[in-house]
Amino acid sequence: MAAMLSAQTQLPNADFEQWTSTTTGNALPKYWHSFNEADCQLKGIYAWGCPCMLKNHSNRVAGHSGYGCEIYSAFIGGVALVNGVMTTGQMRFATPDTKSEANHNYTDKENSAGHHAAIPFTGRPDSVSFWCKFEMKNPSNVAAAKFHLHGNVAYKDVNTHQANTPQKGKVGNVFCEMRDPNDRKWHQYKYKFTYYNSQNQVVGTAGNPSYILVTFSTNKITKGGSAGDKLIIDDIKMIYNKRLASVEVDGFPLPDFNPDILDYELYADAAEMPVITGTAQSPNAKVNVEQVTPENNRTARITVTHDDGEMVYTVRFMPLPEVAENH
Repeated sequence: MAAMLSAQTQLPNADFEQWTSTTTGNALPKYWHSFNEADCQLKGIYAWGCPCMLKNHSNRVAGHSGYGCEIYSAFIGGVALVNGVMTTGQMRFATPDTKSEANHNYTDKENSAGHHAAIPFTGRPDSVSFWCKFEMKNPSNVAAAKFHLHGNVAYKDVNTHQANTPQKGKVGNVFCEMRDPNDRKWHQYKYKFTYYNSQNQVVGTAGNPSYILVTFSTNKITKGGSAGDKLIIDDIKMIYNKRLASVEVDGFPLPDFNPDILDYELYADAAEMPVITGTAQSPNAKVNVEQVTPENNRTARITVTHDDGEMVYTVRFMPLPEVAENH
């Protein structure tokens, strides 16, 4: 049993079915951004690279279901290798130094670049899943994805940052590395989020974010891989774990409890009103127990609520069967 809440708990256009442009080699899915919208501030002899970055190196292709987004690496100007990149944020190039933090993707919450590159988000997912298919020149090349949950700040995705790098506004993240199975087939990838407090310490229970910033790249290393490396992405889903870890009846484990089974029946004396407790698997889920009463037909309801909805378990107590007397 599930109910949806009015909160921003999934990425918009996470299945890549909506496109603002389908131009071959320069396609752009709605709510996603790439090189043709980059804020390029290179100066001097390096400024020639700015016009060359007007192409996204992306295509609309057959996906895991419906359409998918293909990104590919390429040489720009026949000289510099550029990774295929797609992001929900605004891309910024300020220096030819690939290790400089001046080059980054960021949540443009003020819309300063005019591309609406900011995705409001209030969920605290436990994990994320997505589907990928690879066409790499070298199967040892490693693609990458980063998911940043952050507060009301212009958060940056910097290629040289690690998952535990301190940054103002950090709420949670997951850094993903995807290896090419070299079989040209779709594969599902799942990764768990890590959450942090204001001191950048890992925590279980986290506050709600304000935005999400996501980046996919054909290689985890800037200018890594080979020209023509392709990564196809589809069906991104945030997962909110609403399962229980355990149920106790008067302090004892519920017999044969299975978190995927929602309804249980036990026998108890008609006068008994056992006390039920439950513990959620997710630290960001809340548990509420409606205890057994005569009015609710001695049925306890355990409601597990997460940011995207709820799941309800029931434990009903049946009267003990009567024992026939011997005459």
